[in-house]
Amino acid sequence: MGEPEQSAEGAASASPGSSAAGPELHAGGSAASPGFSGSVEILPLSQIEGDEIFRLRPEGDVAGLAQSIARDGQLVPVEVRLLGPGRWQLVTGFRRVAALKLLRRDRVSARLHDALSDEQALSLALADDLARRDLGEDELHELRERLQGRGWYGPSAQEAIERALGELPPPPEPEELDLDVFSRDVAARLTELSQDLATIYDAWPDVEPELREQIRAQLRYARDLLPFLAESDSASPDDEPDGSPSR
Repeated sequence: MGEPEQSAEGAASASPGSSAAGPELHAGGSAASPGFSGSVEILPLSQIEGDEIFRLRPEGDVAGLAQSIARDGQLVPVEVRLLGPGRWQLVTGFRRVAALKLLRRDRVSARLHDALSDEQALSLALADDLARRDLGEDELHELRERLQGRGWYGPSAQEAIERALGELPPPPEPEELDLDVFSRDVAARLTELSQDLATIYDAWPDVEPELREQIRAQLRYARDLLPFLAESDSASPDDEPDGSPSR
């Protein structure tokens, strides 16, 4: 089995990356992202800045993780946020990047966040750190002390640590989703969005560059979902035996 960073949560949605970086890079998914979306792309490691502001624990020995990536590929993307043109800051995945460098790879599968605040980035880093491995009580107290020492122990960090320590009651069970109602709502919102995009098309040159990039990032994310939705359609129980949709 691979290291926690190589869990199968990204394998089901993996698609091959560029062969120049090795066929093992995938545009996979991440279960740790607490509500922040972004497109997954193959990013040159040279574009990632060397700071480790959001590294919450030592990298340790990454030899086992490197072997896992060499064998199975990078199944889970790292998370990065934009600093400037062609410059990204690593938010999660420090061990994965270290393992890729150990393998002398020059690119990484990364989820790109164009507009992520310090608080959001910390929330993402903390969620990833807690999701990737089971931390003991002593490790959680140590992590809390490190966050307090950096002045980062705000409400969201406090809630995550206290919940992991069992100091908070578990979150309430989510209400059962009415899939038909939700699907109709999604279809209606997508229709409105398409109309809005058609409206903004003529004025596109006048839109601020940062906003244009945010819109493009969300459209790339939607584009990346299409192959998996089509794959789900092909396996739908409503299909005829020959695979053609029933009428």
